[in-house]
Amino acid sequence: MNAHEFLTTVTIILAVMALIGLVELIVPLFTRPSSGRSTANLGLTVLTLSFNWMLNGAAAIIAAAFALQGPGYITRLGVPIGVQLVAGVAVLDFSFGYLAHRALHVSPMLWRVHRVHHCDPFVDVTTTYRNHPIEGLWRFLFIVIPVWLLGMPPEVVVIHRLLSALNGILEHANLRVWQPLDRILSLFWVTPHMHKVHHSRDQVETDSNYGNVLSVYDRVLGTFTPTKQALAVVYGLDDVDPVRSTSLPRLLAMPFHDVEVAAHEPTTISAEHA
Repeated sequence: MNAHEFLTTVTIILAVMALIGLVELIVPLFTRPSSGRSTANLGLTVLTLSFNWMLNGAAAIIAAAFALQGPGYITRLGVPIGVQLVAGVAVLDFSFGYLAHRALHVSPMLWRVHRVHHCDPFVDVTTTYRNHPIEGLWRFLFIVIPVWLLGMPPEVVVIHRLLSALNGILEHANLRVWQPLDRILSLFWVTPHMHKVHHSRDQVETDSNYGNVLSVYDRVLGTFTPTKQALAVVYGLDDVDPVRSTSLPRLLAMPFHDVEVAAHEPTTISAEHA
């Protein structure tokens, strides 16, 4: 991806974030608090998008390099290209979206990095790319390895990254979705309500709903929590000082500091009534 393609991609992503941000104002799930978190979130968004540009470019180059060596393993098996694309996206979503994400919660060392994302005291479109660069590098491995093992075509990486980026914005958006619709969609897709449960301050709920695009992995592997829980969720982490959670330099340094217990009460947010 050259500089022009990167700027085009970033423009599209920011435009989608702005559009969904407007929708948040019309049908919010919760009342937005005044916490001064937007500056840090947008700062991490710039860093994440820039870092992902390099990583996605590397992933595409690696996939193309494998393709130049001859047909990949799944192609040699005679799998039609359409099936390769669908299956490849599903495999990458399991690897990048579920396995890599679940490991970020299970491993104490990786959790120190992922806490940067989870300590946000509120969740909306600006939370989407509130990620530490180390997390981006970790997830990158879960793209490269399946691509290498299965010899996936480069188009799989492009399609998956696009779906992941767009749905990431939607699932973090502070949107109230009609509950019956959300319940049906969450049978196979990660919805805004489903992901809000994952951002709960309650660890039992935090350690569930890991999916990025497809929800079927959470359901099959027993890590799914019903989306109705989103209506009463309380965001953030008890062990992060609220000042640190809104400071960009402190968020970047967070993985390298000891856990700091916050001396404050959980942030209270109220749901808007439909």
